[in-house]
Amino acid sequence: MSGRSLKLSAACVAILAVAVANAGSLVGQTEPTVDDSAFPETWPFQVGEEAEYAVLFGRIQFGRMTLRVEAQDTIRGTPTHRLSMEIEGRIPLYRMDDRTVSWIASDPYRSLRFEEVLRQGSYRRHRRWELDHETLTATREDWDEEAEAYRPHRRQRDLPMPPGALDEISYLFLIRKLDFEIGRTYEFNRYFEEDGNPVVVEVLRRERVRVPAGTFETIVVRPIIQTDGLFGEDGRAEVFISDDDRRLIVQIKSRMLRGAVNMYLRESTSGEAETGG
Repeated sequence: MSGRSLKLSAACVAILAVAVANAGSLVGQTEPTVDDSAFPETWPFQVGEEAEYAVLFGRIQFGRMTLRVEAQDTIRGTPTHRLSMEIEGRIPLYRMDDRTVSWIASDPYRSLRFEEVLRQGSYRRHRRWELDHETLTATREDWDEEAEAYRPHRRQRDLPMPPGALDEISYLFLIRKLDFEIGRTYEFNRYFEEDGNPVVVEVLRRERVRVPAGTFETIVVRPIIQTDGLFGEDGRAEVFISDDDRRLIVQIKSRMLRGAVNMYLRESTSGEAETGG
C-alpha cells in the first residue's frame, strides 16, 4: 500500500516501540522458515483477559498501557474477538490518549477491521481499515466529525492484501502462542500492508525478569515488520513473554535514538481469575 498508510506519529512509535529496525543474525540461529500455520488451531484467549503496564522514558514515569481481549463481536456476519491496546500518559506540556483496536476472526485467523483513535498533544487521528477477505482488499475509512460516521478515503480503497491478512495488534497477541524454540526464526507473509512483509519473529533467549507484577521466567522474542508503525523500523525492542501456559507479555524493552522506552507488567487478569508471577 502506498504512503505507509498505517503510520503512527513519532511520539507514539517512541512510546510503544514494539519492534526493531534490523534483524541481526544470531550464532547458531536457524534459517527463517515461512510458517503461516504456526499459530494455535483454536482461539487461545478468553474474553476479559487484561494486562496493564507501566510506561517509562528512562526512569521517568510516563503513564500506562493496557492490552485487553474486550468482547466477542460480529463483523459483516463473521464472529470475531475484539482486541485493544490503550496508552495514556503525560509529561509537562504533552499528553497522550490513544486507543487501537483489532477485530480478528479465527479458523482461519484473519483481521476484519483495524481502528486507531489517537490523541497526542495537538495531533489527532481517527480512522479504520476494513479488510475484505473475499476480494483480498483493504479500504481505509476516516472519521467525519460533522456526520459522525466513517467515510472511505479518496485514494486508499480496494488495495491488495495477502490471504489471511493480520494487523499489528493481532500479531502482538498471536505471537504469544508460537512454539518457541531458542534460535528459531519465524517468517510470515500476512501483514495487511503488502510492503510490510515479511513479518519476522526471532526467538532470542530465556531470561528471568522481575516486574511490578512479580518475578517471571520468560522467553525473549524480537518481532519485525518492514514498515512504520507499531512494529516499525524506527527502534530496537525485545518482548519478554512468560514461559508458561499464560504466555503473558511481561516486559518490553527498547533502545531509541532519544533514549530507552520500557514497559513493565503491573497486573493482569485471565478473564476468570487474577494472575501473577
